[in-house]
Amino acid sequence: MNSPTRYAEALLTGMLGTFGLNLSYVRAEQNSLYYLDESGTEVPVLDLVGGWGSLMLGHNHPEIVAHAKELLDTGVPVHSQFSEHPTADRVGALLNGILGREFPGAEPYPVIFANSGAEAVEAAVKHCEFDRVLRLKSLFEQVEWNVDAAVKAVGDGSAQLPDDTSLLPGDVPVPTTAEEFGALLGAVAAHNIGLAGTSPVFFALERAFHGKLLGSTQFTFNPTFRAAFASLGLPVTFVPPNDAAALESALAEHRVAALDVEVVDGRVTLVERPFPVVGGLIVEPIQGEGGIHALTPEYAARVRELCDAAGCPVIIDEIQTGMGRTGKFFASSHIGLLGDYYLLGKSLGGGIGKTSAMLVRQSRYRPEFELVHSSTFAKDGFTTSIALRTLELLEADGGAAYDLAAERGERVLGMLRELAEEYPDVVLDVRGKGLLIGLEFADQSQAASPVIREKAAAGLLVFLIGSYLQLVHRIRTGPTASVPNMLRIEPSIHLTDEEIEQLRTGLTAVCEILRHQDALPLIHPLTGAAGRPREIQDFRTERQAEAAAPEADDAATHKVALVSYPLTPDTLRELDPSLAGLDDAALLAYVQRSELLKDLPATAPVRYTSPQGTSVDLTVYPLLVSQHQLRAYRTTGQTFLIGLDLDRRVRAAKADGHDTVGIGFGLGTVSEHGSALRVPGVTVTAGSTLAVGATLAALEQPALARFGDLAGLTVAVVGGGGRVGSALAALSAEYVARIVLVGSGREGSAERLRATEHRIYQDAWTRIAAGGELSGIAAALSAEPLITKWLADGRRGDEPSAEAVAAHLADSYDVNPFVVATDDLAEARNAHAVIAAHSSPVPVLAEKHLAQGAIVADLSFFGTGAESAIVAGRDDLLYIRGGVLSVPEDTILPRGFNGPLNTGELLAGTAEAIVLALSGAGGTLSEGAITQERVHAIIDLAQQHGFEAIST
Repeated sequence: MNSPTRYAEALLTGMLGTFGLNLSYVRAEQNSLYYLDESGTEVPVLDLVGGWGSLMLGHNHPEIVAHAKELLDTGVPVHSQFSEHPTADRVGALLNGILGREFPGAEPYPVIFANSGAEAVEAAVKHCEFDRVLRLKSLFEQVEWNVDAAVKAVGDGSAQLPDDTSLLPGDVPVPTTAEEFGALLGAVAAHNIGLAGTSPVFFALERAFHGKLLGSTQFTFNPTFRAAFASLGLPVTFVPPNDAAALESALAEHRVAALDVEVVDGRVTLVERPFPVVGGLIVEPIQGEGGIHALTPEYAARVRELCDAAGCPVIIDEIQTGMGRTGKFFASSHIGLLGDYYLLGKSLGGGIGKTSAMLVRQSRYRPEFELVHSSTFAKDGFTTSIALRTLELLEADGGAAYDLAAERGERVLGMLRELAEEYPDVVLDVRGKGLLIGLEFADQSQAASPVIREKAAAGLLVFLIGSYLQLVHRIRTGPTASVPNMLRIEPSIHLTDEEIEQLRTGLTAVCEILRHQDALPLIHPLTGAAGRPREIQDFRTERQAEAAAPEADDAATHKVALVSYPLTPDTLRELDPSLAGLDDAALLAYVQRSELLKDLPATAPVRYTSPQGTSVDLTVYPLLVSQHQLRAYRTTGQTFLIGLDLDRRVRAAKADGHDTVGIGFGLGTVSEHGSALRVPGVTVTAGSTLAVGATLAALEQPALARFGDLAGLTVAVVGGGGRVGSALAALSAEYVARIVLVGSGREGSAERLRATEHRIYQDAWTRIAAGGELSGIAAALSAEPLITKWLADGRRGDEPSAEAVAAHLADSYDVNPFVVATDDLAEARNAHAVIAAHSSPVPVLAEKHLAQGAIVADLSFFGTGAESAIVAGRDDLLYIRGGVLSVPEDTILPRGFNGPLNTGELLAGTAEAIVLALSGAGGTLSEGAITQERVHAIIDLAQQHGFEAIST
């Protein structure tokens, strides 16, 4: 709730904090990161993220660290631009030697250095386009030369005019004269010039990830990273991986031909020349972020054939797969795919330097590219020297590091496959090669546990699993960008058998948790609860007793949504029974920690059928938020934040086909009772009108029974400045003698109470001026001298009069006999009936605030502000639940969202959304001021559809 204090990626850090992943590490070595606990003791964490694949040799490899220190100690120049770089040449030579070993017969590959993998991608794409433009220039020069030769040949009689113009678009006649031949050549030139503006097209694979810079993000398949910037980048066509036919079709679709002329057997002939439109194809041998999917050797061979035929260069992105991670230096060598470009990064810097490299086949390389592409920090003396030392370490002992990567990787994969065999219901797949590994969990979007289901639906299950592994088992794992159910494992080659067993233990516990749908162990570390959680228990049979989604041929007449939240810790436990072992403080701490990720999964619909024959399917779209947080939103002036959450949930409901959306208890006060949520085509209601009507209806008969008449009663409204409290006070004033308005005392409360007071006076004057029988405050006010004068003067009933009435009463009485506005709860003791219409998350009334024999009508009973406790020691008090209706059928909302109601009962806010949908009334009864007419209308409609106000 507090304003961010961080300036570096505060949102991301906050989201990591939601899962307890925002640790600050102080030291690292090999596969371990260390942080300090509360006592200042170092705590090791097994790091299987590995710098997203940058730590092939582990954290702070001692020889690389020593080399870096030596470089700095000896003053090696870091920046010496515009000079020779012998170390960079040595890196290039070593890379070429490795490439030649893994691809025998490969030609040399010049090297362009960059600072990051994404920049290497940008450099490769830029070079491809540079090469394409130069090829285009050569093509036009060739055509120009051939046209000149053809004109000369026709002129000197050594060649005849063309006899076939079918290649030209349109109806171009066969030339018979020099002038007509000139026109034909003009048509050829026009055709070619028209092609010159054709935008280049690049190809990438579905599921691909190639970076997040402006250019590289266009080659990243996931629209989350790409879509917002699509208009700024090159056109990229994505084709399915391992589908050669799809690639062949895509290449054919973009094939374009220029026109040329040549003299063949003494005649000028029109011919087609391939027009260079295709910029290149970029592929990852194993798609890392895309879910650890490998290309097949068969596909690789066909890619090479198709691209050679189309003149399409192949860019091999080895930024994550290269440097030996898969058991060979180039992962593409496993499948025999020789690229025209190679991209390296991540581990090239040895875990210390930030560097990358682009290698280009010599026969494609354009040396002049070096004049149009450069970088201040690329190819600097420090990082190229670090890269050279890293390559030397990898190549040492005959490339023993590659063999170790293959052996360690196979050991991890074997362990994971054993886990998959033991938990086939939990583990969907295990994929990988060497030390690039993915463990994919089965879909949990229909999980019995709402907590697990929530994170799965939001694509964040692996973050919750990663949180548990890190906080409980001291294991750090990472997600993949495009497969939300996959854990990525990329350790260094120094992974030990003990660390593999540590991973087995942690993942076995995860599988047990998911198999048994026990969410408590997952969130226990996030609650601040002391000690370890209880043993894993089986909650598979505790699936919510929700109605199954109706069949298509049994669709309801209307679809209604409710945006709400678990009202109390008890209802959160009811929502997910596995959380029963956590106390209130722990549960509220978890809710507070989930501040940035409030969305719980939508529940299965509950069917309500009206006596009129129509029906409604009601679906809850929950928010994981507490009343304390809602109050903090108001007191800190940040209600717009929860408003954004509400807007998102309303739009989700609309997308699912709901045209009426109810706003649950407590959410109305932070969304202007729904009026701030302006989603076209959706009626949004906080249920205030029916809540007021149901409360007054529930209060009327008990008041008559206890006091015999309403005319002499005093009614106190706690929360009288709010929308509901104000309406209750104003409408009660039509029947009772005196109103006590009690506010919170917070900023703005006095003004809101004054507005309610003035509304009561204005309504009273309007009724008085209209004539007829009077009751309540209007009847008493009619005897005031000011009022009798207005009547004599013929003052209109709709003329603004409230301030004048208030001023008159202030001058005439020491204590206002009609309306009292105060923030002192002691004033409630003067009331026969007290209506609790506040939104406080805690009770505000005490026994001392209530007169002997008073009635308490409580609209806060279903929240933690319930006032029911005050009647426990007072037999003279009568407690009434306000805003409750009986429902047409003995059904309740999905568990956790209906408060402590009985079967067959519903909160008025929810009931109003259903009534509006069933009656087609839209927002006409829920928008604007809550008047007596609107209250009567909504109560009448509710009764027509089987809803009745109840108080017991």
